Amino acid sequence: MNGTALALIVTGALLHATWNLLAKKAAGGAPFVWLYGVVSLAAASPLVVIEFVNGTAAFGVSAWLAIAVSAAAHLVYSLTLQQGYRASDFSVVYPVARGTGPLFAVLGAIVLLGERPTLLGGLGIVLILLGIAFVADVLAGVRAHASKARAGILWGGMTGVSIAAYTVVDGWAVRTLAIAPIAYYAFGLLLRTLFLAPAALRRTSALCEQWRSNGRLIVAVGILSPTAYLLVLYAMQSAPVSYVAPTRELSMLLGVLFGARVLRERLSASRIAGTMLLLAGVTCLAVAK
Repeated sequence: MNGTALALIVTGALLHATWNLLAKKAAGGAPFVWLYGVVSLAAASPLVVIEFVNGTAAFGVSAWLAIAVSAAAHLVYSLTLQQGYRASDFSVVYPVARGTGPLFAVLGAIVLLGERPTLLGGLGIVLILLGIAFVADVLAGVRAHASKARAGILWGGMTGVSIAAYTVVDGWAVRTLAIAPIAYYAFGLLLRTLFLAPAALRRTSALCEQWRSNGRLIVAVGILSPTAYLLVLYAMQSAPVSYVAPTRELSMLLGVLFGARVLRERLSASRIAGTMLLLAGVTCLAVAK
């Protein structure tokens, strides 16, 4: 993985952990998701116009198929994540979601996209997945038999499946189909907004309440969320999906720190060990050829 791709992914990870922390504070469900999607779409629209004026945005049947599938997967991701944040703790849902996502994404990239990581790259993937397991501390949650922890694991795992789905599709779109990332992501945003609009607009009182209560959070998430993922899409243009997917889970490390410092959640020995494994794995991917 080249240095530029790594820098894009690390920056995206920081932004991703930040907007998830804000989304956890809001925990506003579908109305919150729709409103921040509208903000994201408004922010991205001028950039799409520039893409078309410059002639860098072109779409065929395969491109539109990718956009539709990605939009559906992103929408499922947003809704399940919000449900998870309403049902359980940030320190359970976020690591499990981000941990199961790359596991399925790497498998998908290998099986569907034909990617073959090098030995060092494979070692990095294994170290990162082990680190994820330690940071998520899933077994401790299962042993606890706490309904809140089980709910976090369930919703986090469902979120992880949707993460894997859109990661593989988006990697195929920007690498194989060579679609301009900004235009690709913006049209996906448009579809997501349209998909959710009927349900959201039937609850105008809930939309108004969300805006009154969480207007600043909606704007912040609406800007940070697409920016974080656009950086990942650009990284996918020059780095394999099977490397990008686990490396971007450095956001888990930040999520654990945010949970400890901002939400006053416990930083266990397991999570410290997992953090070290994550850093070792990312180092392997950074130097893999």
